[in-house]
Amino acid sequence: MKRMMAAAVLVVGLTVGCAGDIGKMVTTNPDTQAKVMDTISSNMSLAGPMIDKLMASDSTRSLLLDKLMSNGEATQAMMANMARNSTMVDGILGLAVQDSVMKSHVMTLLKGMQMAGAK
Repeated sequence: MKRMMAAAVLVVGLTVGCAGDIGKMVTTNPDTQAKVMDTISSNMSLAGPMIDKLMASDSTRSLLLDKLMSNGEATQAMMANMARNSTMVDGILGLAVQDSVMKSHVMTLLKGMQMAGAK
């Protein structure tokens, strides 16, 4: 009985407390915004789906990638992750050599590695 009463109080509290437009509250109230972002960023079960949502749209995916690439540590971590995966290395090289200038650059790098290895 006490659990049911506590659950009822919680539901009523949430209903009354969330009566406002949460979207508007997040965009107009810096304290609410900080609390929501702190909650999402500190909870992996929330952060993962949020990242999925951000990657689902062209505009937010572009923003996410721009932010990632402007963060040196994050970019280094991403490149290290890719470098340890031969499928990813194959993919990035395959994309790079589709451009004739980049293909020439890749070939120059490979020749340099080959020459360094022959010594």
